[in-house]
Amino acid sequence: MEKRLFLAVGLSLLVVFVFQSFFSPKNVRVATVQTTAIGSEEGRFPSISSKLSSDGAAEKLDFKPETFSVNAGKFNFEVSNNGGSITNIYLNDYKYHFPIKGLADIKAFQGMPFSYIDTGSASFSLVSKDKNLDIEKSVSVKNYNIVIKYKINNISNVVQNIELTAKPFDIDLSRLDINVLKSDWTLFEYSFKTDKKVERKEHVNNFNEKWNKEESKIFDWMAFRDRYFVTIVEPKESFKGYSSKYVGDKELSFLATLPSLSIQPGKVEEYSFTVFCGPQKLDILKEANPGFEKVMVFSSWGWLDMIAKGIYWVLGAIHKILPIWGLCIIFVSLLVYGAMYPLTLKSMMSMKKMQALQPKMTQLKEKYKDNAEKLNKEIVELYRVNNVNPVSGCLPMLLQMPIFVGLYQVLWRSIYFRGEPFLWMKDLSMPDHLVKFPITIPFLGEYFNLLPLLMMGIMLLQQMITIKNSVGGDPEQQQQQKMMAIFMPIMLGVMFYNFASGLNLYFVVFYSLSALSQWNITRDIKATV
Repeated sequence: MEKRLFLAVGLSLLVVFVFQSFFSPKNVRVATVQTTAIGSEEGRFPSISSKLSSDGAAEKLDFKPETFSVNAGKFNFEVSNNGGSITNIYLNDYKYHFPIKGLADIKAFQGMPFSYIDTGSASFSLVSKDKNLDIEKSVSVKNYNIVIKYKINNISNVVQNIELTAKPFDIDLSRLDINVLKSDWTLFEYSFKTDKKVERKEHVNNFNEKWNKEESKIFDWMAFRDRYFVTIVEPKESFKGYSSKYVGDKELSFLATLPSLSIQPGKVEEYSFTVFCGPQKLDILKEANPGFEKVMVFSSWGWLDMIAKGIYWVLGAIHKILPIWGLCIIFVSLLVYGAMYPLTLKSMMSMKKMQALQPKMTQLKEKYKDNAEKLNKEIVELYRVNNVNPVSGCLPMLLQMPIFVGLYQVLWRSIYFRGEPFLWMKDLSMPDHLVKFPITIPFLGEYFNLLPLLMMGIMLLQQMITIKNSVGGDPEQQQQQKMMAIFMPIMLGVMFYNFASGLNLYFVVFYSLSALSQWNITRDIKATV
């Protein structure tokens, strides 16, 4: 995704730079093993019919597998009586299914039958008992935090040693909503926090045997995040290592090592996990558990992530005044354009001066076409006499690049815009989908998206203005520039066609401001050259 954003935004800036350079400036219910819907008609949970051994082979159970649908706090859970495993999580506020299962399971308890006990509106328990152990798994919800606690009572007359191999979660991408954009898949990652940093594995999709691996390092928590949401599992004591195992092209299983328990006869031991399942919002993550906010980054490059988080904070501050996110994006467009205007003006003035020197440059090239060394000396002298710095024109544009990339990341990844409507746009995090075509059209798909075409038209208009006010030069070069003035906006329009409407709204406003001010800037520059 980062490569894609640099290509898209970089090309966008290249258009501005090239042409300005040369031309101008719910209730608890119990369900059977049948498929159960939770939260929405679209969300279907698969039934639990068998236990998977450590090598992935199906094993028969000596009890009837069942699932229980439980509404607790912000969540609807699907719980299996096999090991008391939480097999699905649905976030009510956002109508979102997490593509994970087996949340904070203990491997040793898999294959044991657990019974469900309702203990309150935001909590429940699962209990199991055999000749040696009496086990209670309690689940309590507070906001987006889920505390999963195991209470293990040794009811035998001998010491019980229990290997606490945990399953933090399994990633199951087959559970993703059908409306998830394919481009979002590049944002999936799992990570774990060591004492020094958060280590990340990006592009977590389309699994195969190459994903089988083992890590022996100690880490505090493990997480999986997509475009908007994150699951973090933190044990009472640090994990001692983990292994990942390929199950299918859309499923990856994890095991993590914890300290073993040695329980004396008649004694009770407890082990707990703190789990966060919620939106990627810095304030919510930090409030849930200090340190959890480290899972959220907009870029793997630290300096760029800092810029993006600054923009993220500014957007949040603006929203406190303007409660409509579409208006916030427009305001940020105005703010960024205004902040960059002095740089843009300086760049255009420098380039305009260079354009004025083009006839003399052409003469020098013709005069010293056979003497490159002499030509370079004469060009440098020409720049010196006319007080022109060729670098000063492109430098301001390069300084703007990190701002554009940071904005791209925030507008693309921030949950602020998920499900937020504006004008005809039903969701600022999705393409604007003005009209649905009766057939699928190549490159365009099923929908007519207005914003990227508006952006393309405005860029074409801007280039026509710059060409009209350009200074004469090499005719062949001018012809090439006219072709580029048409080709580049069309190419960017195609690239941006299926981008989020919030992102395209920003660029439409930004390029509109550029086109409206272009003629005025050009007039001011003409008076100085």
